[in-house]
Order: sequence, then structure tokens, then C-alpha cells
Amino acid sequence: MIDAHCHLYSDKYDHDLDAVIQRARKYLEGVVISAVDPESLQKSLTIRRQHSDFIHVTAGVHPRTAATLKKEKLAQLWQTIKNVKEEIVAVGEVGPDFHHTRDPRLRQRQLVVLEESMTQAENLHLPLVIHARQAEAAALEVVAGCKTPVLFHCFAGPRQVARQITRFGFYLSFSAILLFSSELQKVATEVPLELILTETDSPALSPRRDRRRNEPAFLETIISRLAGLRQHPQEKIAAITAANARRFYGLTAYPNA
Repeated sequence: MIDAHCHLYSDKYDHDLDAVIQRARKYLEGVVISAVDPESLQKSLTIRRQHSDFIHVTAGVHPRTAATLKKEKLAQLWQTIKNVKEEIVAVGEVGPDFHHTRDPRLRQRQLVVLEESMTQAENLHLPLVIHARQAEAAALEVVAGCKTPVLFHCFAGPRQVARQITRFGFYLSFSAILLFSSELQKVATEVPLELILTETDSPALSPRRDRRRNEPAFLETIISRLAGLRQHPQEKIAAITAANARRFYGLTAYPNA
């Protein structure tokens, strides 16, 4: 199993990050950390350098930041990403979040930054990870012609949009929202299995109601639910989604895979 998207740089792990990673190693073959600004990128890279056989990093800009980010700051971010290209596996997360952003001008700015991010990903020959909340169709319209692989992380959008996304050969990643949304469960049964990844998006979205903080080791709960929905053995779903993550991110060096 591979946790395709999480945020281990969060201060919620400051007191026990090593223990969290050791628990993840018991169940998973890899974890992808998604950095959303220069500070989280540097912290993520520090974690990766200490666990280079297990941790991978993506670099992007969070939608709520992108909405108000000055052009010169964005240019600095792209330069930072270029400087660490050999240490990252994707550009993102980035994209529109219409749930939190209501102002039409700020929404448009998020889409402009997404388009810039697509260009950066293409130029760097890296895949693109999209955050699109209540804005999946708008994001798809921007990236429909993307020349590099695309992942809609933590997908929770409508079935018809999921079908459109996968028709382009783009990937979807499911989080613990899959456990509680009947509409999303229908999506998970319909889209091609070879285009599905799984993620925790931790520390948010814990699948365990008794735990406020999520962590990568909890990914198995999502895999188990997906296996039930697809009527396949859990081991098969774990293997397929891990292979999909390796293919999307270009990961190859997993001695225990």
C-alpha cells in the first residue's frame, strides 16, 4: 500500500513524527508528502532525506494561498521548485477550492495559478496533483489538455465529473470520505480501477471516529472499503492501487513491493 497524499510536516506530528513513520512502515511501502508552500516544502524535504527509501515529496501551493499570492511570490515558488526538482515527484497540490473561496475574482486567480502549475509540471516533466473542492469541473476544464499525468487528490465530486476525468486518463485518489459518502462509493465502483489511488490526507480526515488525528498507517481502512465496493480481495486492491501510485509518481525503487 502507498499513501498517495499526506502532510507529515504538520505541527500535529511534531511530538511523535518518528513513531508515526515507524507505524506507517509496518503497513505501507511508501508515503507521499504534499507540500503547499516554501516552508512546508523545506520541512518535507528534510523528512524525505531522513527516510529516502520510504518518503516522497510533491511541491505546490494551497488554493487558499494561491488566491491571494502575489505574482513575485509565485515566481519565487516556481524557482524553488525548479531548484529541488530532483527531490520531488510531482507539482502540487494546487487548484481551485470553491468551498472556502467565494469571491469570483479569487476563484479565477486560483484557476490562473492552476494553469501556471500545469505549465510548470509539463516543463519539468513531472505529474500534476490537483486539489479541487466543489470545483472539479472547473479544474478539469483548465487541465484537459495537460501533457503530463494528472491526479485529482481526495476526490469527492460528482459521478459525471469523475467519468469525464477518467476519460482523459487522469487519476482519482480516494480518502476516508469514501467510508461515509454513498455518492462517492458509487463513483468508486464505476471508474477504472487502474486509475484509482488511495490516500489519508492526514492529519485530516481520520477514518477512525475515536481519533482526531489521522496518519498514514490508517490507510488500510480505506483500502478495505474500496475492496468491498469493488468485490475484490483486499490484497488485490492494495497491490493495484500501489502500482497505480508508482506509475503516476514514477516510483520504482521499492525493495519490499
